[in-house]
Amino acid sequence: MDTSSAKLELRKSIKLQRPQSSLGLLEQLQNLAKKTNATNIASYSPLDSEPDLRSFNDWATESANLYFPRVVRDKIEFAQGPLRIGRFDIMEPTGSAILSSDLDLILVPALAVDVLGNRLGKGKGFYDRWLEDVASKNIFAVVFDSEVLGLVPNEPHDKKINGIVTPTRLIAI
Repeated sequence: MDTSSAKLELRKSIKLQRPQSSLGLLEQLQNLAKKTNATNIASYSPLDSEPDLRSFNDWATESANLYFPRVVRDKIEFAQGPLRIGRFDIMEPTGSAILSSDLDLILVPALAVDVLGNRLGKGKGFYDRWLEDVASKNIFAVVFDSEVLGLVPNEPHDKKINGIVTPTRLIAI
């Protein structure tokens, strides 16, 4: 099976197992934010099937500057401001964009990750394209515990992450 087919099959399998419990995720994310001394945090509004970041986003709004992604043509950028429904029915900010170099902590969605830093996204490549220009050492994928795998199929255009956050643990890569 080629890599693209393997990724497609893994996406199907993971989606059948979602959602799972996010109990403990808030504490793990708060610990990560404190450990990295993050004042500018890139997060996202989770879909119902994804790990639930809403409590963390509420907490981070009170203790840091929180930025959310929005789709602009075929790329994403992060900004603040009131959220509204955007492309793909995802909540997007309306304010000015921030430079990726100004972000202290970046949380990215994933369907699966491995301890080598490989991340399986949803297949549209928005985060991979954005991460091409990001030099941060604090890029963490947020997944359920069962989605940390031994190896995630990957291709040269897939960008690696530096860490993993689950409801029960933080894994630095």
